[in-house]
Amino acid sequence: MISLLISVLLAWTPFAQEGKDIPFDVRARQNLLMGKGSNSGSPYYDVIITRQPTQGILIKLPYTKKGGKFSFDLHHRIAMTEDFGLPAEVTTVVEVLSGGTTSLGVYTIADKINPGDKFDEPIVKASSAEIDKYITPISRKTITMDIRPGPQSISIVGQMLIITRGTTTTRIDTPGTRIAAVSNFKFAETSPGVSLTP
Repeated sequence: MISLLISVLLAWTPFAQEGKDIPFDVRARQNLLMGKGSNSGSPYYDVIITRQPTQGILIKLPYTKKGGKFSFDLHHRIAMTEDFGLPAEVTTVVEVLSGGTTSLGVYTIADKINPGDKFDEPIVKASSAEIDKYITPISRKTITMDIRPGPQSISIVGQMLIITRGTTTTRIDTPGTRIAAVSNFKFAETSPGVSLTP
């Protein structure tokens, strides 16, 4: 009898669920738009090295009572020219800032890039400049972050790019340099189930 009662209660009680995606506002400067994925339609943005949140990929998240999860895809940003020097080990490091310069985390993507490597979807470029036709995202790593309750603005900024070819390593950390690409932003409010314990 008790097990039947528990079964009925469990059937009526929602378990912890993934929240549904809710709208948010991407406020990145227009000149940081690399383009759109021809298959996904997702915008791809260039990430520059900076400590100024307004110069990064600025995203205003909506007010939430319980917080939520924000995710995005991180990519290397490579100029695939003949003189780039492949194969190469590439490490790209970005940081997510909130409330000015408070760090929410540092995220890294590292891959070996070989001649002939291509991104998983073509990008329809926002710029028709000659130099931009060689620029492409490479690789994909999904970053998921817990977001606290209340309103919040976050900014994705670049920290550094490290390229190793054989025994030679180059570190790029000059402010203003475009070193990464980001795409596929998602935000879902946390909607926990009702607890059975008092």
